[in-house]
Amino acid sequence: MKKTFPLLIITLIFLASCSRGEETAIKNLEEIYQEEGIPVTVRTVGREDFSTFISFTSSLTGTKESTGASMVSDTVEEVLVAVGDFVEKDQPLVRFPKDNPALGYYQAKAAYEAARTGFNRVENLYQSSGISLQAYDDTKTQYEVQSANWETVQDMVEVKSPIAGYVTRLNVQPSDNVNPGDDLFTVSNFDKLTATVWVADHEIKQISKGQSATAHWEDISISGEVTQVDLSMDPHMKAFAVYVSFNNEDHLIPSGITANIDIETSLTKDSIVLHRNEILSDHDEWYVYLNVNGTAKKQPVQPGIRQGMYYVLESGLNGGEELVTRGASLIREDSSLKIVE
Repeated sequence: MKKTFPLLIITLIFLASCSRGEETAIKNLEEIYQEEGIPVTVRTVGREDFSTFISFTSSLTGTKESTGASMVSDTVEEVLVAVGDFVEKDQPLVRFPKDNPALGYYQAKAAYEAARTGFNRVENLYQSSGISLQAYDDTKTQYEVQSANWETVQDMVEVKSPIAGYVTRLNVQPSDNVNPGDDLFTVSNFDKLTATVWVADHEIKQISKGQSATAHWEDISISGEVTQVDLSMDPHMKAFAVYVSFNNEDHLIPSGITANIDIETSLTKDSIVLHRNEILSDHDEWYVYLNVNGTAKKQPVQPGIRQGMYYVLESGLNGGEELVTRGASLIREDSSLKIVE
């Protein structure tokens, strides 16, 4: 007990000295603020357009996109294009060997040429009344059948592009073995891109046809608009399908990528917009601090609609005021301010 008492006294003296040191430090800080002002940053309040939006993630694809598939079981002889090439409709893109017995390429060609020669001869006779209409029709039918067979065989040997556009994918290379139905290539016309986003029932009332939209991919953004809003909920997705189209004439964004899509739900022009950190609150009161000739002045405000951390003010500021942006929590009405960069 005798050893504990001196130790207790020493401890109390140490704590008392620490308290006096803290009081001195606080007092010095307050004195500095009184002499030089509380350091704050400010900005001049301006007006700007403010939009609210709902964000989605979806894949973007060309408005026209088609895939070419193999109709034979064979080895690819030649690929006639590269990814990125522009191709016309019906342009051959992939070629297979003509000597595949299953195709009967040369037989089909010979039958077509024979039928064409026979039809030309019969047609001349018919025009000179040398044969009956029935004989003419029979020969014409045979020619059309052989012509269709020959066209089918050519399409099997040389697979053509079903649309005009850019080759966005090649699934095969020369010497690859393929089977009927295997995809060979994809051709896309992605001057325009489309996306389907799924909107929850509590948000669908905010979406309507014609609203502006923006697609963001990496550091690239393209503009578009809502083209269709379904009126019934998809039973499997439990959401409403909304279709959005984007202008991509410069081909800044490739087809098939996944992008962030913002659909604008409202636009308020010539608004005063504040960040949430610039607004203070006390119970139900919202206010900001303004710099007026180096003195803090409290100004009540009324926030309105918001997007993320930004609010549109319904009242309180007119524009042109010097708003305290940092350090507002340290000041009070009539505090002296020191403006810092």
